[in-house]
Amino acid sequence: MALASASGAASFDLTANTVQLDLSSELAELIRGDNTAFLSRLGAIGTVNQTVHYWNDDSLISNIAALAEDLDNSETPVDVASADYTKFKIGTIFKFDEKGKTEVCQVTALPGTPTLTVARGYGSTSGETHANGAKIIIIAHTRQENQDIDEDDTKERGSNYNYTQIFQRGVRIGYTREKVDTASGGIASEFAHQVAYRLKEEMRSLDNSVINGIMSASAGSDSVYRSMAGLLEVVSAAGGNTDTTTENLTETIVNDMAELIVNDAGAIENGFILCSPALRRVISTFDEAFRRGSFDSTRAGYYVENFVTDMGFNLEVISDPWVPADVLVMGDLSAIKVMGLASDQMRFEELAKLGRAYRGQITGQYTMEVRNALYKFAYHNSLS
Repeated sequence: MALASASGAASFDLTANTVQLDLSSELAELIRGDNTAFLSRLGAIGTVNQTVHYWNDDSLISNIAALAEDLDNSETPVDVASADYTKFKIGTIFKFDEKGKTEVCQVTALPGTPTLTVARGYGSTSGETHANGAKIIIIAHTRQENQDIDEDDTKERGSNYNYTQIFQRGVRIGYTREKVDTASGGIASEFAHQVAYRLKEEMRSLDNSVINGIMSASAGSDSVYRSMAGLLEVVSAAGGNTDTTTENLTETIVNDMAELIVNDAGAIENGFILCSPALRRVISTFDEAFRRGSFDSTRAGYYVENFVTDMGFNLEVISDPWVPADVLVMGDLSAIKVMGLASDQMRFEELAKLGRAYRGQITGQYTMEVRNALYKFAYHNSLS
């Protein structure tokens, strides 16, 4: 019978010149923040009770629509985007958000999707030409005195979901490896040391999944390992505030992204920018031409923690190494939650000792919810 080979770390895996590992505080390997910047900012709060986590999204009825034809200065049938038709009522007054244009119109009849019958040049305004695709802003739904309510403005909450994802790493240390003297190298227990480092790696995986995770085809099966959707997949979905234009990052781009959110959500609460370290360096140069400071011969450089949009919203700048180099995401931090499955949050478990080995695992199960992802966030890739 052939001799059995050892599995897991063993004492003889140590080379002759590293039996006494030098891991004192002065010479130990430095782990700089464990590369979990976004997760560290979010935290992992709350619990879920199912492997498929559902939540409801509430949002206001939008007062933004789009013109679906070129319009001269007197046409009274006006076509709007089909999806926007139900936003209008008889009596609605609206204007076109085009530079230099002031015309206001009033809806007088709703003959059927996508056509409105309107009175042009409402009130003190005059008829003007407008281009296909022009943005329409609904000002108000005017009403007649004693008018009965003949429609239902109730908006049902939308439902979204995400899957929980299992995170797990194992540690197996041979009995002899654990007992040999490494204390003078700064390690009281090889097993505890390995557990600590593997925990850092799993937290790094969770941070990476929160950003880049892709939802699995199902909630799990014999052939499917369950995985959760990350922030980038969720906020870049069709219908959201997305931009894929290849261009250099500028202050104007950041302000334009903020305007998209404001148009949809009304404001940016607890705002943030999430980007790669490369794009953060660009943000740090935005206003360098206007900076003034006292001379300091021992310190140089500039670090931007917050960006204030030209609409007055403050955005915390967060850079994470797992964000793709060309991507910038903006949104509301309070709309994101990372949560563990009840009684299955990240922890270490010592497993039964088999033979001459100590065994353990770091494990946990997490998901993330992103509320109103298509309204409270904006996504731009292909930036440099």
